[in-house]
Amino acid sequence: MNVRRRLPTIEHVGLQNFSIYKERPTLDVEIRRGVFCLAGANGLGKSSFLAAINFGLTGIVTNPDRNAFASTRKFYTNNLEYSRHYFDGRIDELDRDTAEVSLRFTVGSRRYELTRNLFEPEALRFLRVVSETGEIVSIETDDDERRHENYKRLLLEDCRLSSFDQFVFIQHFLLTFDERRHLLFWDEQVTTPMLYLAFGIHAEDAKRADELTHAVNRAESQRRNAQWQATTARRRMKELGVDDIDEAAFEGLAERHQNLVDQVDAHANELHRLQREAADARLDLADVSAEYQALRHQYDKVFSERLKAHSVPRLHPLVAEALQTNRCSVCGTEGSHIGVRLSEKLDRHSCPLCDSAIERESPTAESFESLKRVDTELAATRDKVKAAQVRRDRLDKAVDEALKLHSSSTQALEDFETANEKALPTADASISSLLDQRRVAEAERKRAMERRDEWRDKRDAARRELEPLQRALRSAYETAETEFVPAFRELARQFLGLDLDVFLDMADKTRFVLGLEVQGTRRRATTALSESQRFFIDIALRMALIQQMTEPSETVTSYIDTPEGSLDIAYEARAGAMFGKFVRSGKNMIMTANINANQLLLRLAEVCRSEHMELVRMTDWSALSEVQASEEALFDEAYSRVEAVLSRVEEQQGAVQQ
Repeated sequence: MNVRRRLPTIEHVGLQNFSIYKERPTLDVEIRRGVFCLAGANGLGKSSFLAAINFGLTGIVTNPDRNAFASTRKFYTNNLEYSRHYFDGRIDELDRDTAEVSLRFTVGSRRYELTRNLFEPEALRFLRVVSETGEIVSIETDDDERRHENYKRLLLEDCRLSSFDQFVFIQHFLLTFDERRHLLFWDEQVTTPMLYLAFGIHAEDAKRADELTHAVNRAESQRRNAQWQATTARRRMKELGVDDIDEAAFEGLAERHQNLVDQVDAHANELHRLQREAADARLDLADVSAEYQALRHQYDKVFSERLKAHSVPRLHPLVAEALQTNRCSVCGTEGSHIGVRLSEKLDRHSCPLCDSAIERESPTAESFESLKRVDTELAATRDKVKAAQVRRDRLDKAVDEALKLHSSSTQALEDFETANEKALPTADASISSLLDQRRVAEAERKRAMERRDEWRDKRDAARRELEPLQRALRSAYETAETEFVPAFRELARQFLGLDLDVFLDMADKTRFVLGLEVQGTRRRATTALSESQRFFIDIALRMALIQQMTEPSETVTSYIDTPEGSLDIAYEARAGAMFGKFVRSGKNMIMTANINANQLLLRLAEVCRSEHMELVRMTDWSALSEVQASEEALFDEAYSRVEAVLSRVEEQQGAVQQ
């Protein structure tokens, strides 16, 4: 029986100390059913909002520089380290420990509430999962990692999946169309595991199919390598240029050697990155320290000018600093009693140092305000110095650890090369050893042929185990074809205005591919569509797969960072209509878009109405650039046009009901 998945429906997003949004670093956003449209401008952090939600759900932010996809498990593990550092530079240094994303969402009949620190991909600071009857089913624990494991277990039960990497895969490659602009339609490496999950294959079988596909491809790669080694050995025999090496051991040594080289390179790259950041941190500290000293000098100067007219001990730099820091500026003693005693003497109008009576202070308003202003700036700059010191110390510690790792891996490589020097190929070969070399090359060729045959057998065995799963997928697709293909056709027609069908085919012996049929003609190339058109056709495919994967009653949330491409106004309007059709089918969408004069949002507003669409102005969250601020009226005008459409449609609906 085909299995329908259940996937998260977002209800609330909370961001704590999300420094990217300078104007509103702490946010609580309720997500209504239908379309939640976050409309803003370039550089305001629209994509970061989607990244924060995905990080909250999965602990993962996809690395845009790692495009190769091998399996769902490798995708998850390969992106964990990148995700730990994704928010570096986006979150202020002093906010690292408190920067969090909180989510409330439902999966099936359960409601989830969680909080995740933005630098902890495998830990949760809070988790509550409540059943339909109100029972709390999540465990009570103070262990953030254990809490995360409990979240994964409950989520897999509700989603009807067998591994957390399957959920991560669906969330990032199906539900999310982000700034990577990855095209699911034209990537058979990703399409294949997605089809197993989308067309109801049991989660364990889908997982096994993914593993077997990876095993077949790996075995085929090893078979080709062995064939190449055999060919190389035969060529070396002819050239009489082979070396006396133990080929059976050499393959393992070469792999180990390459792993050590890769490890040294990785540690070196990380060390250089941290050293650059540490150097920047020291420069930042020097800058703010210089700024602080300049303000101290300015304070002393203003105070000295006041002394010429009247002595005000309370505002003397040494006294003022001691009052603020509870540290004696003369002997260095620290404690709350410092400030108390100074205040008592000043209140008695006595000099804090010599106890001489002083006249009551009567500073002029102008000079007093100058001192207050400089004092305020000093306090703010002192905080900057503290933050810069914390960042410098953190990065210096990280550099020390990276140095140790790099030194350790470098030493391991040197030790390995020294220990295996004789096993590796040498440059010289004497004439007296040519016959021995020929025999060695022949033995090497035979061993390579044996390895080739072994890997071929492993490949064929994996293929045989995979074939029943492939047949199950074809059968599931044929069963669902009467629903899935029309759903895609309707969505695609909303956008292109053409009869566009999709068909299942094999890219090779292990991987499936979806092909397009335009006006009855099958086309595998994408040249007939512009880049922007391919983006929206791919979104249409995702929408159809989501509808196929879940029950009609499941209001799963998808996430779209709207492509700001080169569509003309006609296609913009049709893209908006396509989005609206998907939402009116009962699914939810969180989307981001630049607010401008295009027709996508206007048509979407017409289709969804205020009942199914909420427009959120993001320009209040973050500071506009100088250019954007100078033309802010244009943003207001564009917002107003969309809001007017929402209001007009609502009024028309009310009039019809009356």
